[in-house]
Amino acid sequence: MSEIVPVGESKPEKVFTNVEEFLGISLEKELIGIPLKKILTISKVIDIVKVPYTPSYLVGVINLRGEIIPVLSLKQLLSLMETREPTRIVVLDSNHGKAGVLVDSIVGVIRIPQDRLEPNPMVGRYSMYVSNVAQTEYGLMEILDIDKLIDTLVKKE
Repeated sequence: MSEIVPVGESKPEKVFTNVEEFLGISLEKELIGIPLKKILTISKVIDIVKVPYTPSYLVGVINLRGEIIPVLSLKQLLSLMETREPTRIVVLDSNHGKAGVLVDSIVGVIRIPQDRLEPNPMVGRYSMYVSNVAQTEYGLMEILDIDKLIDTLVKKE
């Protein structure tokens, strides 16, 4: 049975108690979610200073408010093509300290009830770094496990 809502009033939205929040980013038209609790700040792409003799995924370092932060190419780490120019740097907090990642664009904060988070069904490419997937109004979002991604990089060095 449907609810009757007086004219001029809107139907109250459902309130979810167990909701996860993610920053939706776009990388080569793929929707990626980063847990909001891992994000320290978002910056426009500023001067990145190259560091010699570093892996190719380490684009360089930035000076953000007096702090030197390494900047990583998320596309290289996830084996994605690089056809679009990044417009933002998302500064993350990981188990190994702060790191910035280049992203094409910011979609926005996406809230997903925990019961709508599905286990990662993907195999190959960068599936080892995807903890969950979720259907959103923007399409399927792959949720990155930032700590696992950074841990893998640290072990490589």
